[in-house]
This record gives sequence, structure tokens and C-alpha cells, in this order.
Amino acid sequence: MTTLGNTEGATTLLYLPAPPIIDTHKPLDYARLCELNGNHWRKILIILAKLQATESTWRHYRDEQLLRQHEAIVFGDQLLTGRQLHIVAGKASWQRLGLDLQHFTPMEASGRLFRQENIILTPYPDYRQFPNTLIDQLRPVIQAFRSARSN
Repeated sequence: MTTLGNTEGATTLLYLPAPPIIDTHKPLDYARLCELNGNHWRKILIILAKLQATESTWRHYRDEQLLRQHEAIVFGDQLLTGRQLHIVAGKASWQRLGLDLQHFTPMEASGRLFRQENIILTPYPDYRQFPNTLIDQLRPVIQAFRSARSN
């Protein structure tokens, strides 16, 4: 497995270093992924849902639409081609994909979000490294990209 979700229909691709355990006999959903993979993947999926939906709707989005709607998670060693927004999470992923931070522009003052066209480098999706303040800064960028792509 190199992806979770529909990479063809997604407007946002999240790149992570290692895939979760999945049950190929059951539909992919939040509850099952958390059951099989524990708290670590629960945090990743919550952060992804918060990036994709508003503060008041992210829980519903996580439970009903995550990885079915606007996003997919990629575990490969190269960026997929296409017009998607590529969010590369964590330095291990940046390095694996051969992305050099020197070619990116900081998006905010703390120096944890960097952008080069449709590629954004972020911290690993963990609450300590990727707090709500960063989510709040990145969410409008994702929503603007999605809106521009649908027009």
C-alpha cells in the first residue's frame, strides 16, 4: 500500500513516512484505523480532518468524509504528479522526497510551515509539533487551493 484515499479525486495529498495497519476486508474509516493503529494514528487523522474542515464541523468530517472527499495520504518516495496541494509532513518525509528547505519560503513567523508553489512542508502531525495555531494558519490555504481548483 502506498496511499490511503482517492489520490485521483483529492485536492490535498498528505505525505507521511510510514503507513498504518489496515483491514483490507472492511471499508476504510476513522474508527477502524484507530482501532488497528492506536493513538498515534488517531492524532494524525484528527489533524488532517481539522485541516480540511471548519472548527465546528471537523468531527463530523473526520467520521463521515475523511479520506473519501478532498484528501489522500501518500507513503511513497516521490511526489505524485498532478495539480494537488502536496503537504509533506515531517523532516523524514521532506528528506525522503528530496525536498530542500532552502528552496521554500516560510509561511509564518515560527518557521514551521514552508511553501514552494503547490508544495507545503509542515511538522509531523502530532499535537506538540502541529498545534491548533498552525492548523488555523494552514486551513485557509488549503481551502483557497481547493476553491481555485474547482473553478
